[in-house]
Amino acid sequence: MFPEDNGEPSVELGEDTEIVSAVGYNFAHWRCLKLLAVNADGVLFSPEALQGPTGQHLRTYHSRDVVGVRRLRRTGVQVLLLSEEEDPVFNTLAEREKCSLRQNCKDKLDELDSYRQQLGLSWAEVGYVGHDVSDVECMRRAGVSACADNSDSMVQRIACFVSHYAGAKGALREFTDQVVELNKMGPKTDTEVEVIR
Repeated sequence: MFPEDNGEPSVELGEDTEIVSAVGYNFAHWRCLKLLAVNADGVLFSPEALQGPTGQHLRTYHSRDVVGVRRLRRTGVQVLLLSEEEDPVFNTLAEREKCSLRQNCKDKLDELDSYRQQLGLSWAEVGYVGHDVSDVECMRRAGVSACADNSDSMVQRIACFVSHYAGAKGALREFTDQVVELNKMGPKTDTEVEVIR
């Protein structure tokens, strides 16, 4: 299952660790990530929305995925949540976890590119975790891309990392653990990037 979040890395990677290109795990051209964009619909939150008796949407997520977001934030990596919908549940979690959030995204690539430029980052410093075909262009532009094992087949074909887990069931945590460890091997930065809301 998952390692406990005790501050210790879940994956040990040394300086001489060879990062191999295997199906779903292609980190041969890794750059130190400073921004991770995530499709909130299907990656962080379950794609299956429940509807309450008064019409409100109920969303589920895995606490391990949220811990993964926290670990990233502690290392200075910014997290941007993107959604094609608008849901107050997204607002609550984004505010609590100090993530930036863009809802009602008609063009995710445009939203991500605008945010990336505000932070002054190159595409190589941006990671993207997608779920559906609306994420494909962002995944192609990002320095590294990932998805869950229940993502759209086209998304899985272009992802550098395909998790063993489903969206909202640990996939994001599995990838963020990799980001934290691989970032340790990459160039160090002296300052954190300020969150732009």
